Amino acid sequence: MYDADKYQDKTGRSRPSQARGKERVRMILAASLELFRERGIEQVTTNDIVKRAGVPIGSLYRYYPNKDSIVAALAELYVADISRVFDGIAKHPMLKYLSWEEVLLMMVDGWVGYARLNGSFALLYALKSNPRLFGQNRKTWEKFVKNFGKVIRKRCPTVSKKDVLLCFQFCLTSAEMGINNDEYKAIGPQPHYDAISIIAAHMLRVCGSTNQHGDDILS
Repeated sequence: MYDADKYQDKTGRSRPSQARGKERVRMILAASLELFRERGIEQVTTNDIVKRAGVPIGSLYRYYPNKDSIVAALAELYVADISRVFDGIAKHPMLKYLSWEEVLLMMVDGWVGYARLNGSFALLYALKSNPRLFGQNRKTWEKFVKNFGKVIRKRCPTVSKKDVLLCFQFCLTSAEMGINNDEYKAIGPQPHYDAISIIAAHMLRVCGSTNQHGDDILS
């Protein structure tokens, strides 16, 4: 997630080309994500970030004009990485033979596993709960929903836009349950598994199942 080569500069600021600059970008992004997880996005300042990253404040402003641009960079990287997980599932040769529970489990489990590996912070959930940040990152959010929808439509070409969005919202909540360690204390280990069963039941009702020949049949 901290690979500076993947960063798509949308601010017009300098893009790192040398190894030292790329390493500083990685350090800034890593420190930002750690602090956002510990304190919440709004409570963190750029001074907090440079102190944690161990870089001069000028280095941060060379690449990011403000904290919001760091949030935008993290959101882009997050969406790009998880979208690759979705792309792999969409290309699965047995996708049309898998049950909805199996499809959604692969999607959400991959999402949760990635988030845990990169710091157990529900970044997209944090963005959505903040109207200002959500508005600033709407295009990135819409791109993520579109990539999620590709898998759902590959599995069920006739699914409506409304049901894709419903499935996405349900899976977003399910993923947040799996990422948030507090949910373990309240519900138990892997709380998102039970949520996936509920979402799968809805998709089964909407799209039906598949038989052994891959033809759609209504349940």
